[in-house]
Amino acid sequence: MDQNSILALYRFCESKNINLIQRIVDLVPFTIGEIESFSSYCGYGLQSGERVGENWYSARMRGARKFLEYLWLFYEGQYSRNIQQLKAAKRLYERMDAGFKLYLKSPYKGDRKDKIGLTPELQVKFITIIDPDYSNKSNPWKSSKVKWRNYIFLLLLMLAGNRKGETLLLKLNDFQLTGRRKYFDILKNTDVINYPRAESPSVKTYGRQVELHDDFASLIEHYIVHVRKEFEGWQRSSYLFLSCRDGNPLSVQTPNSILNELILRHPEFSGLLSPHRLRNTFHDLLNQALDKKFKGASGLSRKIMKAPIQEAAGGWARNSDMPDRYSRGSIQAKVAGLQVLLQEEILRSQENKQ
Repeated sequence: MDQNSILALYRFCESKNINLIQRIVDLVPFTIGEIESFSSYCGYGLQSGERVGENWYSARMRGARKFLEYLWLFYEGQYSRNIQQLKAAKRLYERMDAGFKLYLKSPYKGDRKDKIGLTPELQVKFITIIDPDYSNKSNPWKSSKVKWRNYIFLLLLMLAGNRKGETLLLKLNDFQLTGRRKYFDILKNTDVINYPRAESPSVKTYGRQVELHDDFASLIEHYIVHVRKEFEGWQRSSYLFLSCRDGNPLSVQTPNSILNELILRHPEFSGLLSPHRLRNTFHDLLNQALDKKFKGASGLSRKIMKAPIQEAAGGWARNSDMPDRYSRGSIQAKVAGLQVLLQEEILRSQENKQ
């Protein structure tokens, strides 16, 4: 174990008048507030007081977590003959460890610009620009069918949180657009077969189901029923999005080319727009909605409650332990409600401007 990490933990405890060993002897875990405070403490140099790098921060948190695990398991042994007390001690440790794991996953927010979505002002402008209405002079694409195809494709990135590859792989039978509940499925395929392009897209996240607001479902249905049939060879393929040149599904490079055309017409988006940025915009909107939902909770409590919902909305995180602590059905219901709410807010705000 890293001695500097252990030293940082002891110094933090001294500053908070925490008797570390006695706490562990008594099997009293760190509270949520204490973990949050320690996380902040680890973010700055002990001598300089300046913000440390991500690797340094992570090393401190990992070392402290490992040391606490060692101490807890050592003193937990005193209850080895009492099964009920031993189980209670393990539950207490798991609750404390969940807080540390959460900060290990996303501990230190650097300044990477690709992690940032569009600003609220650019969100409004973007939705206005991609509107396929024939009277919209700011739309950079020429034909009506291409405008509609690009509109639906880009909305799925921004309002559903899709990845580019996930969206390219969507098929007609992935959608349920009638009935009381409307949604589409993102399927996790290990291998993509029969994709007639030199490079096949992939699904990097776990499969999931994405709820659709009635208005959004109607737009997708209009595209499928009326617009998609205008693409040459549309009957040969079951993929949702087709090329206007050959009727095959879009290439992996096409979404970026679509956005580059928009940027040429609207240079204010230069350096700020990509498929990944649109997905990040969805997660920014989701994060804001969750902050409102859990506004009464403390910082770390709010983060712990938000994590499983955010993970489910983006595809279950492969290395995450948090979703296992919650009912998957309960989380999916919360995700569905928030997805529909975000879609409604964006689409209705656009209607009000017209």
